[in-house]
Amino acid sequence: MKYKVITFLGSLCVALQLSAQTVSVENLKQHITYLASDELKGRAPGTGGEKKAANYIANLFKTYGLEPKGTKGYFQEFTYRQSLNPHDTVAHKGKLYKGKNVIAYLDNNAPSTVVIGAHYDHLGIDGRSSSLEKEAQGKIHNGADDNASGTAGVLGLARHFTTNGEKEPVNFLFICFSAEEAGLIGSKYFTANPTISLAQVN
Repeated sequence: MKYKVITFLGSLCVALQLSAQTVSVENLKQHITYLASDELKGRAPGTGGEKKAANYIANLFKTYGLEPKGTKGYFQEFTYRQSLNPHDTVAHKGKLYKGKNVIAYLDNNAPSTVVIGAHYDHLGIDGRSSSLEKEAQGKIHNGADDNASGTAGVLGLARHFTTNGEKEPVNFLFICFSAEEAGLIGSKYFTANPTISLAQVN
């Protein structure tokens, strides 16, 4: 199985290089521009900006014909605690926040699944204790490269694999994680509460 996966991934890299000329740069730019816009106010988990981003991603997954694989449609919601004091290491004493992973599945009736993911959250307007700004309060942290660009990549690959006319030898699980900035919370939550069997994931 390992050899088959490595062979597939090698073929995948070649295929993506060959198809790179047909990928719409404007389409990727549109995703990044919207996700990193002031309208979304930095996409901090539990905020209206994150909700808009999550809905944007889910709507595109639906447009591409992908199967919802969250616990509520495309969404997998969770809660976590985070202190706004960067020196406070006692997480359970922090403020309670909500996060929301966005998950979609392309079923090719294959025995194994490849996960393609990126986090879509960022620091919001308060910096959530991680900002490099000296006075972060009230400043929008747009997060174009952290990680609106990665999210655009996930959306671009989701579009590619649902419109390329090929049936790949693996299934794909596309996940846009929340609460990465708080310590990989969304991805940890998914692996502790997977919506497909992790035994089939390569």
